[in-house]
Amino acid sequence: MAGSSGEDRGNGRGWLKFAGAVSAAVALGVVTLLVWPDARTLVRQSFTEQPETFTELYFVGTPTFRDGAVTAEVALVRHGPYHADYTVVAALETASADRLPGVSRRVTLEPGKFTTLAFRLPVPPGQVVDAIAVNVAGGMENLRFRLPGNAPGGRP
Repeated sequence: MAGSSGEDRGNGRGWLKFAGAVSAAVALGVVTLLVWPDARTLVRQSFTEQPETFTELYFVGTPTFRDGAVTAEVALVRHGPYHADYTVVAALETASADRLPGVSRRVTLEPGKFTTLAFRLPVPPGQVVDAIAVNVAGGMENLRFRLPGNAPGGRP
């Protein structure tokens, strides 16, 4: 009887076609990895534990009114394998959440190093300030401290 034996059902040719297709796909993948540097980097990163990179930003002490200005000191710590350049911006805010012109400072952070920046923000005459806001430009790090006892000229 024709077609009833295992030999007549393809002689394993379907398996050979499948193995050939898989081999061609693997060869194409290997050639892609050898030719395309971004693909090599992506594969290397997917099999290598990557260090978590982030930056801490926090107040050192309590911001205060002093001599017609708000003074504040912030600390930054970079966690990651490389140094990075940041711009830290500090500004005063009014009770209606309007931000007054601020002061910015550029800083280069080395991995694991503690860095502090001091800010002195003069309160414009007649303004009532409610808070100081500090942030890393272009980053997710933001601080806001509500100043107690605000009054015209920024004095409690």
